[in-house]
Amino acid sequence: MKNSEKRRASRIAKNLDAEIISGGKSYKGIVMNFSEAGLYMVTATASSVVDITPSTLIELRCNLLSGKKVSLKCEVKWFQTKMSSHGVSFSLGMEILNPPQEYAAFVDSIK
Repeated sequence: MKNSEKRRASRIAKNLDAEIISGGKSYKGIVMNFSEAGLYMVTATASSVVDITPSTLIELRCNLLSGKKVSLKCEVKWFQTKMSSHGVSFSLGMEILNPPQEYAAFVDSIK
């Protein structure tokens, strides 16, 4: 079964500036695609390996295309680390838990 077949909602391929907060630390990155129920994010390079695993609850703050900022409570579904000579970057897929109305309205407006 393909990942897209397991998703409850189709993804929108637009980039949003974002940061995640986990374990008292924040990591900047870009949301690469999103839906009402989930999203995929890639981070900027960090100086050390990050301790995030599937099922970790995190806060994601992102800037919507309108310029509004929204905070989303998410559960990590998968996490992947990439090491390079510049440091560590990671990508993760998250399920959005109880999306706020302003986020749901934003997604509906660009479908």
